Amino acid sequence: MNLEFDYLYEKYADLLPSKDRDIYLLREAMFGFSEIKDYLENLEGKVLEVGCGPGLLLNELTDKFPKNSYIGVDPFISSYQKFGDILNSINKVKFVKSKIEDFDTNEKFDLIFSINVCEHVEDWKSYIDKTLSLLSPNGVSIIMCPTYDLPYETHVIIPIIINKDITYKIFEKKIRDYEENLGIQGNWESVNFIKARHVKRYIKDKYVGDFDLNIHDRLFRRLTHDNFFLQRHGLLGKFCQLLYKIKLNKLIFNIFRVPFPYMKLEIRNKK
Repeated sequence: MNLEFDYLYEKYADLLPSKDRDIYLLREAMFGFSEIKDYLENLEGKVLEVGCGPGLLLNELTDKFPKNSYIGVDPFISSYQKFGDILNSINKVKFVKSKIEDFDTNEKFDLIFSINVCEHVEDWKSYIDKTLSLLSPNGVSIIMCPTYDLPYETHVIIPIIINKDITYKIFEKKIRDYEENLGIQGNWESVNFIKARHVKRYIKDKYVGDFDLNIHDRLFRRLTHDNFFLQRHGLLGKFCQLLYKIKLNKLIFNIFRVPFPYMKLEIRNKK
């Protein structure tokens, strides 16, 4: 079971303030659904999405997996005024305006997930600790986000030159154009340059963590059918398409273990 673009477009396109600029939200919902659905197939419990945005993904999850209850937490809920028509159309999800670090609840969740959020939090260690404290005894937290073990910035598609400040000085125009095109001003300032190797070291003795070693294969495959995703990555995307077709990506990232600039991580509390 996957979401189809035509289905989402028919359902949401008229609710998007800019069909051209905001259409990427539909693509991201498709990707998120494909990565989260397996955790919900046999679940009857409580689900929390951190950084839920205007709620597209949560709305689809409630439709497809109605046996669960869903909460979306986002500090910018009230600023999504341009997506008001979408938010107003969703009545099966509880939305809370809050940073996850400040989210105050006695509830415990069977599944907590975030997609492209952890690279923007002020302190990713606090983020991990907070989400793990909200899990039920058998619960799992899923973190999916870009990582910076390689000197490559996946939002703007630029190399990292020495550090964040120097990179900004060199690529300022491209960074600001990217933010303007997607209406996400301030995105660059919030990026924390999280590294998978640092996460692995941090959780090693505290939690049970499992990195998905095949996330690269699914993202490379996405380049073969998601034209928006391919276009955003330009020549690099076409090069990655080629790597996928001849299966060199598996050699590079699975055999040689070259760090991939994106992670999917399952974390559980130790029993």
